[in-house]
Amino acid sequence: MKALVTTEFGDSPVMTIEDRPIPKLKVGFSLVKIYTVTVNPLSNQIRSGLFSMAKAPLVLSNDGAGIIEESEEFLKGTRVAIYGGGQLGITEDGLQQQWTLVENKRLIALPDGYNFEFAAALPVNYVTAWQAMNRIGQIQRNDVVVISGATGAVGHALIQTAKVLGAKPIAVVSSFSKVKPAYSSGAWKVIDLSSQDMISTINEITENQGADAAFDVVGGTLFSNLITVIKPRGRLVTIGFVGGHRAEIDLVDVVVNEKRIYGYDAWMETDEQVKSVFKQITPLISSGKLMPVIDSTYDLNDFDAAYERLCSRQAVGTIILKLNN
Repeated sequence: MKALVTTEFGDSPVMTIEDRPIPKLKVGFSLVKIYTVTVNPLSNQIRSGLFSMAKAPLVLSNDGAGIIEESEEFLKGTRVAIYGGGQLGITEDGLQQQWTLVENKRLIALPDGYNFEFAAALPVNYVTAWQAMNRIGQIQRNDVVVISGATGAVGHALIQTAKVLGAKPIAVVSSFSKVKPAYSSGAWKVIDLSSQDMISTINEITENQGADAAFDVVGGTLFSNLITVIKPRGRLVTIGFVGGHRAEIDLVDVVVNEKRIYGYDAWMETDEQVKSVFKQITPLISSGKLMPVIDSTYDLNDFDAAYERLCSRQAVGTIILKLNN
C-alpha cells in the first residue's frame, strides 16, 4: 500500500510516498481502507515541529473516512468516519495511508448518503465546534458570538453551530473574497479585516456592549483584540493558532471586567463525550443544518499542492486528500 510519510519536521518538512505492507488485524481494532482524509492546520503544525510529543517519521492526519475491510465489530463494507483522538497522526501513525488499523471506539458508522469527502470533514471539525460552543463557551440563544478564521473548516462549523443554538455569529475574515462564503455559512454579520477595523465595528454592531463570547481559531495579535471586544464576564475560547502561538494580554482589562479565557482541545474529549456529540449532531447533519464545505480535493500524488493550499490560508472549508479511488 501507499503511505504519505513525513520523514523530517521543521520549517521545510520533508514528505514522501512510501510502499508499506497492509497491517494485520488485531483485537480491538478494525482494518480500514482509507478513501479520504483532511489536510488540516494540526497536521501542518505537527510537521513543522511545533509539538514535542510528535516524532518523525510519521504518517499524519487524524480524521478521515473509509470502508471496513476486516473487523470483529463491524461488517465488512461498512462505511465509517474516523475520529482519531489524540494519538492518530500525532503520537502514532495516522490516516494518510491507504489502509490502517483503527481502534473500534474511533469509528463511526455512516448513515446512507454520506460521501467520503463529506464524512472526512465531519468528525474533528464538528466535535470541536459543538463542544467549544456548548461545553466550554456555554452559548445561549441570542448571544452575540465573534468567530475568527470564519471560512476555514472549523470556523465554518462554528458559524453553523452558533446558528443551530440560536446565537448571532459575527464572522471575522481576512479578505473580501471570503465575505460571501461567510454569509453562506450562516453568519449574522461579517467583518473583513482587509477593509474594516474589528474592534470599532463590533462596538458599533453591539452598541458598545461587546460580544457575549468569541471563538478564536487564528491566534496571534487577533487573540489580543478579541479579548478587547468581549463584554464584561464574556468568554474567549481559543481553539487554534495558525496566526501565531504567542499573544499579549491586557490583564487590567481581564481582571477588572472578569473576562474568561478558555483553551479548547478536541483531544481532551472522552470517548463517551464524542459519542454523545455525534448522537446530538447526527439529526442536524441529516437535516442539512450542519454541513461541511469542501474547498478542494487532491489525489495522493498531489499532496504537495494540498499542503500549499492549506498554507496559503485561502481555503474556504476543508481540504481533502484522496487515498483510494
